[in-house]
Amino acid sequence: MNGTPPLAWDEGLECWVVADPRLARQVLNHPGFTSGTFERSFQLYMTETAREEYHELTAFLRLWFVQADAPEHTALRRPVQRMMSASYVRSLAPRVEEFTDECLDALAATAPYDIVPAVADGISGKVMAHVVGVAEPPEVLHRWARTLSLFIGAMYRRDYAEQAHRTMVEMTEALSRATAPKAFPQETPEDRARTTATWAMNLFGGLETTSSLLASTVLEALGEPPVWDAVRGRQPGAAEEFVEKVLQRRPPLRHLGRVVAHDQELAGERMGQGDLVLVSLTGETLLADATAPAAACPVTGAAGDDGASEQHLVFGFGPHYCVGAPLARLEAAVLLRRFAARFPDARLAPEAAVWGPNLSYVGLDHLYVDLGV
Repeated sequence: MNGTPPLAWDEGLECWVVADPRLARQVLNHPGFTSGTFERSFQLYMTETAREEYHELTAFLRLWFVQADAPEHTALRRPVQRMMSASYVRSLAPRVEEFTDECLDALAATAPYDIVPAVADGISGKVMAHVVGVAEPPEVLHRWARTLSLFIGAMYRRDYAEQAHRTMVEMTEALSRATAPKAFPQETPEDRARTTATWAMNLFGGLETTSSLLASTVLEALGEPPVWDAVRGRQPGAAEEFVEKVLQRRPPLRHLGRVVAHDQELAGERMGQGDLVLVSLTGETLLADATAPAAACPVTGAAGDDGASEQHLVFGFGPHYCVGAPLARLEAAVLLRRFAARFPDARLAPEAAVWGPNLSYVGLDHLYVDLGV
């Protein structure tokens, strides 16, 4: 922690920042901190005129169940979690391999060889299109996700709100034709709005952060010869183990937001109702007994965080633990194995990594490689 206070008020961000992993778990799992950060941000960062003009957009985002708390969140999350079961994600492995091979073909066909659009965006987009049952190509899905992400990170910008509103309309039209939402409630206009918002959220959640993880996995693996040798040599579990390290070294999402539900004291600080809280997901030290077995990913078997482990917080903690965590891990491990098998002599190009400026997640805009062929 290097002397960083566990909880501090940040004048520039005008919010509390929770930097200590143990305190982060407490905040993420405590009813005194609510998940409705969008609602609070609308109030703080959008003018009344903008809120009225983009009412449909704000209403759409309010319906994302990550913005709800128990019991509503529990009820809305349960069918999604049931669908994204370990057995279902395991069943996707052959399709993920197929998509990965298609994207590696596309990479090899276009120079300079840029991992991000051809492979990271391609795989994550194809997988989510398959899961949700939409026909749009990866470049369209990622354009939607990036537009929404920009707005979420800077709601005060009217140009971002306008672009996000157009994206909402396009997503809603696409989801009206999608297969997965048809199994969810459709009886009333309210049911249909909630179902559309739920699947828009699922689609959004499986794109940008997953693409970031995929690109970072390639970047890190090519920078570590022993790891690359182990994966090229098809050492059992090498890919899964390394993906877990990448998650901790370069987590795509570095914080989660919460709102103080009532005046209270935490870590010696007085917090007021309505205050925004940024909870860091990047604690670097294990806080649990280092000799205790870490929980494993139910799909890949990789030692990691299933919501109970204290190893890391990359996928969140408590009732909001990411339902897509096993799928993201699977995509990254499959990519690493297939990339190494296809291009065993690959290496990073000079000035390979170009990092993006997005405020909502950490990711590469470009990753240039020499395929060694």
